[in-house]
Formats: sequence, structure tokens, C-alpha cells
Amino acid sequence: MIRNAMSGNLISRCLLKPPRAQDLCNMYTFAQLLRTACLASLASSGTGSGAGGAESKSCSVEDADAYLQLLQLDLALRSRSSDVESFLWLTDAHVDPYYLSPDRQCFKMPLSRLTHFPFGMIGCDPPPHLLYSVLEGAAAWLKSGGNSSFVLFTGDFVRHHLLRMQNSGANASDIVKNVSVLTRNYFADIPAVFGALGNSDSHCDYCQEITTDRPVNPWFWTLGNAINQAGCMTNKTLEAYKYGGYFELAVGGLTILSISTVIYSVFHVPAGPLEDDPFSQFAWLKERLGEAVQQQRRVWIVGHIPPGIETFGFTELWRPVYVAKYLEIVQDPVLGPAIAAQLFGHLHKDEFRVLPNPPPGAGPIILSASISPVYYNNPSFKIVQYNRTSGKLVNFKMVYSEITADGKPLQWGFGYDLLQTYPEFQGSGLSMDAVMNLTDEFSTGLESWKQYARWYAASYPNELQHYTALKTDSEANATWKSKQRRQYTCAMVIRTAAEYQDCLGVPALAGSMTSMSMASMASRDEIERLLLGKLLSWASVSTLSTANVVLKLAAREDWGKLLALFGDLVEWSLRAGKPLESVFSDFA
Repeated sequence: MIRNAMSGNLISRCLLKPPRAQDLCNMYTFAQLLRTACLASLASSGTGSGAGGAESKSCSVEDADAYLQLLQLDLALRSRSSDVESFLWLTDAHVDPYYLSPDRQCFKMPLSRLTHFPFGMIGCDPPPHLLYSVLEGAAAWLKSGGNSSFVLFTGDFVRHHLLRMQNSGANASDIVKNVSVLTRNYFADIPAVFGALGNSDSHCDYCQEITTDRPVNPWFWTLGNAINQAGCMTNKTLEAYKYGGYFELAVGGLTILSISTVIYSVFHVPAGPLEDDPFSQFAWLKERLGEAVQQQRRVWIVGHIPPGIETFGFTELWRPVYVAKYLEIVQDPVLGPAIAAQLFGHLHKDEFRVLPNPPPGAGPIILSASISPVYYNNPSFKIVQYNRTSGKLVNFKMVYSEITADGKPLQWGFGYDLLQTYPEFQGSGLSMDAVMNLTDEFSTGLESWKQYARWYAASYPNELQHYTALKTDSEANATWKSKQRRQYTCAMVIRTAAEYQDCLGVPALAGSMTSMSMASMASRDEIERLLLGKLLSWASVSTLSTANVVLKLAAREDWGKLLALFGDLVEWSLRAGKPLESVFSDFA
């Protein structure tokens, strides 16, 4: 009977659900039995031909071992403390209710092709069907796993290409409300931590009026009411939220500080003289951290846009003055240790970030991959485990699905377990120091880098996978891979564009994304800016002749010609998961 179950790949089906807490010991015993049956099946199949071969193909010792290790880790966590609980983390849904209409975000893709992908398509923002599937899959996981304390959403409810929607402001607020209502319908019995807004959650990209001197910001009040009416924000939180879009919330035994981040973006509009402390948020953050220190409790900072450099096109995210002010707070030797973790979205990839000078005891900075597959990743969500007593991050699991065609349901399967994938964390714990040690290992390009690259885009092919060190690498290829890994690891440290260039050892590019005028890019949307950033970051370190062409056009700020000449090629490289260097070499 067990053998028949193995032929149906029972282990893979088990991985679709997290172990129920009260059944862990029984499942651990069963996993051992499955492994024994798998070994027996492989032994009886001989060379793997014939019927035995077909059965052994679905019977993987590696899968069985991985599942066994996962259960061992969960058992260890539960045995060390009964205070380990979990929450659901969602980010960057970018729902497009016009997915199959002329006003769709993915206007370059023919409608005849999109109709074959009812849950969305790689390279496009998704229809509501994807969010339904995500929430259904997440609900199944949480029902099986137990001890779910709340659901967190870190911004970008709304699709890209906002201005292609008629009455974009009303459409944006409707999408925010509908996403909130749908989430509440699936998770009616647990609190929601909603309110962190992304750059798409407005009437235009990165639009956020700064009204520090007024008691109520009209847009925060509009969206706060929409989220509140959906049951995803309390009345008390709304009262704080309506001023500056930030708030403090005690939930699930944790203290959450949700911050507003669009106001710090290099692309924030309307442009104008920079305020020293928009909405007095930095002062508020210091005050809340100071109180946490006095009360000897830890807090979690959550937001949408992280500070530092993004790794899509290696452009800076926050204005340097705001990066400096934020680092002054989170690296403070007294305040910094009170921060158990920092969680951000926006980049659509699964990443770590590192503080340049972390205080002792600082928690990790985690960036989560997105629901939307628009930036060439599989949709995913996270189940985050934490210790209720200490307030510390303990572990997390990624759950993801590949995009399916022709109406086939999505399969929300187990992706990876943080502690299982990076054994280094099991002894030292999830601290900033541990993450720094791991990023140091990335420079070798060996197993830790291989695993990181695999899950960077939630198991969608990506260029980081091409930079894994191999024994068969020639000296030239090994040097090239090392340079590419260096470009990435320099961006993992929260710093300004100038500091990133210093780390990389190359001069800042004249006319690059970091120095171009906002006026020259006013007509470019976020996706085009990221394509340009990708192109320029490649050209800055490439020796190919095409790179010189790119840099000359960039120096003239001829963004339209750059996109016309190379935009489709950059998009193709992303869809194929290939480095631009390889793509341009093939076309040379």
C-alpha cells in the first residue's frame, strides 16, 4: 500500500500541506516509513527500466530526505518552545481587473494569448483569479499548520500602468478595497495587518502628496477607510493612519511598526524641496523604538519599498538623505537591538538585506517575492514563524506555484524552508550577523549561492543561477561569474548609489539611472525604468562593443532609442532567465 502511494508521489502531495502541529510526531514516523519504502522501491527497480523504472521516477530519496528534515526542524522548534507561532505574509498582488480588456496592464500581449492563462502570465500583472487561488492555497496551508496569528500585506494592491485605467484614482481605491475584502473573506477569524502602501497604490505611479502640516491626508484617509470597511484595519489604527500612512499595532504577541515608504523614493511625485522628516515619521519611529527599549520588548518594522539598491537594474530606491536618516535610527546601538526583523516587498524577489554597521543583536531584513509574476517570478507567499515570548523571527517557509495554462488549477507547493536550506542559521539563529556571514559565503558561488539563486524568483529561471561556480569553469568564466556575484552582493548592503559604485569599484555612470533628471523620465513608467536600469547596469561592467553604444545613448538621455533598440531583448532575457551578457554575445 505504501509502495502504491509512492508511485503516486505521495511525498510531493504531502509537501503541498504543512504538517499539522498536533500530528507532527505521527507524520515524522510516517515519513521514515515512506523513506524506507522508497529505498526498497529503488532497490527493486534495478537499473530503473520497465515498470520498476516508472515507479522509481516518482520515488525520490532526495524528496523523502527533504521532507524528513523539514519535519525534524518543525519538531525541534516545537520542542524548544511552545511559543512558536506563525503568520501569513503576502505582498505585491498588483491585481488587474482589466486583464482581458483593451485597458489591461499587459497591453503588449495579445488578448488571444492571455485567454489561455486565466491565472496570469509571466511578465504580466495578474487578473483577480490569481489572488483567489493564492488565498485559497494559503487558507489550506494555514488550516493544516495551525497557530496562525494574523495575515500581513506589505503593499502594491494595484496593477502597474495606472494611467491606462479610466479614473485611475477611483479604480485604485476600489482595487485596494476588493483585495482587502477578499482577504478578509478567506481569513475571517484572524487579524489583518494591512495599510503599507506601494507605489502603485495611488492615482499615478509613486504619487503621494506630503501633508505634514495637516491633520489628515486625503489619500491615506480614502484608502484607510476602504481597508477599514473591509475589516482589515481597526478604527483605532485608522485614526493614526489618516495622518501619515504609518501605524503601530500589537498583534499575535508582536509589536508591528508599519511605515510609509513611497515618500522616500527617488521617483516620488510631486517633486519639490525635500522635507527633513515627511509626516514626522522618523521622529515617531525613534519614539516607538525608545519605548520598546524601556519595556524590554522587540518590534518588527514592515513597509513596501526597502532602502538601498534594487537588484533588478541596480538602481537606488530611497533618496540618499532618507537612507542616512533611516540607518541612523536602525543602527543606533540602543534602539537597533529592539528591532527583531524588517520585512519589505516591492522588488518581487526573495532576498536578504544587510545593514552596513549593525548593532549587536539586530534582527534580519527580509524581502519577499511577489504574488504578481510581472517581473518574471513564480507567484508565492510566506508562512513566517516567530517566538511569541522573545518576539524573534524563528523561520519561514515559501509556498509557490508555477503559472498554468488553459484553466488548469495552480498547485501551491512547498518551496523552501529557511532553516533547512541554510543550515548556518540553525545554530546561530536568525540575526543580522548570521545573514552577513551567509552573504560572505555567496562570494564563493557554491552551495549557499546555488540555493539562494534557485529561490530568488520563486523557482523561476533567473540570471543569478548562471553565476554559480562550477568545477568546469574556465579561468575567464570563473572571473566573469565572480564579478557578477560581486555586483549582486554589493547591492545587498543598504547603501546609496554612490556607495554602491564604490563597492563595485566602477565610476558612477554619466547619464545613468542614478543621476538622470526626473524630468527626462517623466514619460517612462516603472517597468520601462527598470528595463533601462537593467540595461545600464549590464553595460557598466561589460566589455562588449554593444555596451559602449548603450552608454553613449544613456549619456544623451536618449531613453526612447535605448528602449527601441534593446527593450525587447532585455525583456526576452528576463523571460528566458539568461544574463544579458550571454544574450548580447549570442547576437554579436
